[in-house]
Amino acid sequence: MKRKSLKTSLIMGLLVANAAFANIPISEIDELVLDSVDYIEEETDFDLGFDTADYLPEDFNPYKLYVDLQAIDFIEEEESIKIKTSKYLPEGFDAFAYPSHVADFNYIDALDEVKLNFDTKEHLPEGFNPYIKR
Repeated sequence: MKRKSLKTSLIMGLLVANAAFANIPISEIDELVLDSVDYIEEETDFDLGFDTADYLPEDFNPYKLYVDLQAIDFIEEEESIKIKTSKYLPEGFDAFAYPSHVADFNYIDALDEVKLNFDTKEHLPEGFNPYIKR
């Protein structure tokens, strides 16, 4: 008899526990919904260390528009200057085309040696050679 009542009470306990947890529908989808997240917005007052009213005009309203935008004269775009460049450029010239051949690349030639009027020998040790590995 003890064994039968033990089984019955165990089964009843599992059913009660199952019924208790059945009322809380938590799923993975509910965890991903942003609307289900409760946000706590805390309003904090910042102490800047000075009173801003001392530096603003009397009756200052930060939401009032103090500049009349209609009074600003805007510069209208002028017509672009049209120059016929076809007589100065070769036929079929396209400034935005990619070079198709290696000979089409333009390289800037190296400039002559620039003299800076600065003697490095005064600032480096005697016999210094930057090309020797040490």
